[in-house]
Amino acid sequence: MLSVQVAEGERALAALAAEWEELIGNSFASIFCHPGWYQAYLDGFSVGKVVIVIAREHNRLVGVLPLARVRADANGLYFRQITPFARGDYQPPIVAAGRATSALPRMLDAAFEYFGRGAFSWANIPANDASLKTLRDFFHSRGMPCIEERDVSPRLCLGGRDFESVERTWSASHRNDIRRQRKRLAQHGPVSLWLPETLDQADLVLTEFFRVHDEKWLTQGFPAMFHLPCRQRQFRALLRGFWNRGLHFSTLRCGETDVSYNFGFLTGGWVHWYRPSFRSEFGAYSPGKVHLALLVEEACRQRWHGVDFLLGQEHYKSLWANDSLEVVSLNAAVHSWAPSHLWFSRGKNFVKRRPGVASMRTSILHAQAWLQKQRFRFERPAGLEAPARVSRAAKKAAS
Repeated sequence: MLSVQVAEGERALAALAAEWEELIGNSFASIFCHPGWYQAYLDGFSVGKVVIVIAREHNRLVGVLPLARVRADANGLYFRQITPFARGDYQPPIVAAGRATSALPRMLDAAFEYFGRGAFSWANIPANDASLKTLRDFFHSRGMPCIEERDVSPRLCLGGRDFESVERTWSASHRNDIRRQRKRLAQHGPVSLWLPETLDQADLVLTEFFRVHDEKWLTQGFPAMFHLPCRQRQFRALLRGFWNRGLHFSTLRCGETDVSYNFGFLTGGWVHWYRPSFRSEFGAYSPGKVHLALLVEEACRQRWHGVDFLLGQEHYKSLWANDSLEVVSLNAAVHSWAPSHLWFSRGKNFVKRRPGVASMRTSILHAQAWLQKQRFRFERPAGLEAPARVSRAAKKAAS
């Protein structure tokens, strides 16, 4: 017999953690469904009232929905929505295999009974997830118009091949550029893929990563993210929560200097290229490209399934990927003339098509970046000096 209950607050999340982890198993999406993912978000950000909708069958946990009513970002025109509050690149409903059709509708009904009827958003459901049809059918049966948006995660599937075999599938220009840039970097010191061995080591590198990431984005004229203490708290919580439990935090090390970083994960045999960055002064050496090559080489040695570049169709991903995974985001409203539905069904695409909207958005981002740079310049904490450049003497000695 299926029973559904609603629990409030972080304590409910903590109390369910062990059963929750067992429920999600180990798949390519497990990290973004993990209770630690949601807890890290709560450690960084104020969410308001957190609700966990719980489904049990014969006293066994078969479903968990961590929800809150939060305000959307600019893409959602800042409407308040009921949604899983810690968005990940993959966010399938957390239900046991074969239980979606029986558990999900009752869990969603319980959520609406708790929050009241309103706009509902569920982002980044893998298109091959069995729960997607159940969600569509639920909104249709409740007379809630639903708009779908789609995105793609490029992937490099290794299929058990060695690195040489994988390398041959890349274009000659891409393959040769990796080799050339690796040789150029090697003139400044031995080049290697480095992973911290202790949590203290990782914490020090994470602090360095925050600065490098922000300086790179500000240099390119875009807002930084880690100047916000809440974002730093979130990533430190991810570091602690997933240390030796799915975190894959690596750097490209040149001599004694880390020149490229990836705060990523290893889950279900897939290594995630989640939050990369590199030192701007090494940009001419394509350190991210060399870093990725070494990561692919390591993945081949370890017989992992592949490298997942996650959401976004940036051009550089197409140089590596040989596959992709489609994700679907659902935005449901109470009725067809609700403001949120009008925005997703008509307004959003209308605005996107207007001449000048993209340039205006870019101008706003550049203005935000300029303001951040002024603040960063005058409020930079002690110890956050600019990264050291490779000296001429070192270059001469290496040659």
